[in-house]
Amino acid sequence: MQCDVVESATVADHVKPHKGSEALFYDPDNLQSLCASCHNSAKQRMELGQDVVTFAADGWPR
Repeated sequence: MQCDVVESATVADHVKPHKGSEALFYDPDNLQSLCASCHNSAKQRMELGQDVVTFAADGWPR
């Protein structure tokens, strides 16, 4: 997931949902920095299996 707005990250997000796995929860390679609005909207929709439209830097949908 890529957000086109640059702002300070406020959330350490798990790239792959840990679903209770301590190994995934504490794996530093499974973390990414996100702003709260990206984490609380698009990321959660993705995890729920809902469609999320994202755009590349050239403006075209991915």
